[in-house]
Amino acid sequence: MENKIKISKFDDGLVIKISGDLDSYKTLSYKTKILQAMEKNEPLFLLFDLKDLTFLDSAGIGLILGRYNDIKRVGGQVGLVGLSSYAAKIVKISGLSSVIKTYKSVAQFKKEVRV
Repeated sequence: MENKIKISKFDDGLVIKISGDLDSYKTLSYKTKILQAMEKNEPLFLLFDLKDLTFLDSAGIGLILGRYNDIKRVGGQVGLVGLSSYAAKIVKISGLSSVIKTYKSVAQFKKEVRV
C-alpha cells in the first residue's frame, strides 16, 4: 500500500486520512501538511481516519498526540476512526486510547462532539 495523507475539511474540523505507514520516515512531512491545514482552517476538531494504516510506530503516535495537544489548547476534540485490529492493538498498548477516543464512523464522531 502506498504511503499517503489526505486532509479534508468538515464544518469546524478536519479529517486526516493516513494510508500505509505512519513512522519516523513519514511523520515530519505529514506533520508539516497537517499544521499547514490547521493554520489555514483553524479547526476545533480533528479526526484521524486510520482505516488504511498498515504500520504505526512511536513517531506516529507522537504526531497524533502533538495534534491532540494543539487542539486541546483551543478547546477542541480529537478522535480516531477506522482502526484495524492491528492499529487498535497499537493504540491500546501505547496508551493513546486513554487520551483519544475511538469512534466507529465520522458520523458518530460528529454526533457525539455535536459538530
